[in-house]
Amino acid sequence: MLVLGIETSDRPGSAALCCDGECLAEVPLELDGLRHAQALPPVVASLLADHQIVPGSLDLIAVSHGPGSFTGLRVGIAFAKTLAWAVGCKLVAVDTFEAIASETLIDVDTLWVASDAHRDELFVRHFSRKVDGRWQPDGDHSIVPCHDWCDARTIEEVVVTATPGLLDRGSEPVRHRIVSDRPRPGAESVARLGYDACLAGAADDPITVEPLYLRRSAAEEKRDSLRPDG
Repeated sequence: MLVLGIETSDRPGSAALCCDGECLAEVPLELDGLRHAQALPPVVASLLADHQIVPGSLDLIAVSHGPGSFTGLRVGIAFAKTLAWAVGCKLVAVDTFEAIASETLIDVDTLWVASDAHRDELFVRHFSRKVDGRWQPDGDHSIVPCHDWCDARTIEEVVVTATPGLLDRGSEPVRHRIVSDRPRPGAESVARLGYDACLAGAADDPITVEPLYLRRSAAEEKRDSLRPDG
């Protein structure tokens, strides 16, 4: 199975090409300072061309769908939906936090993944390791007050975050274990998780799949606040 992985939840983002679970290449979405929307199409085109693969040969597109950057997620999902629909291949939306957890090499049975939700808040989700070594979420994502959540952590807990200093916001210095094996989630992990999900029978509708925002953007909230009552 030929899989294209796309990760745009954070900058610079990346794209990966995998075949039957083995990564052929992973490349960053960096192209002369261009943003996701401008860099993604030419980077993917170059990635496929370097391996003599035409888009119609793809069996699956796996795309990171959040939480993360509103703009980045929008661009990645829109590109993945359009390409999957155009070439007629399958599409799987992958949880960004699950991709981050899958890249954590530390030998523990449970961990937290956290990211900056701004406004002195965090996006968090807890994971437990299954018998086969893979990470399984224990519940849904949560939006929590940063200071309170950091203060509630214990030294036994492992928190994985891609943002340096993100958890140093409690009332006392952070004493729990913080791990960051890679600075950002990678498209290779997204592709592998999408591949596993597809083998298990999962697939998303290119027409209806949407980014996982968890809440409205600041622009949307500001717009609503400016509307007259009624």
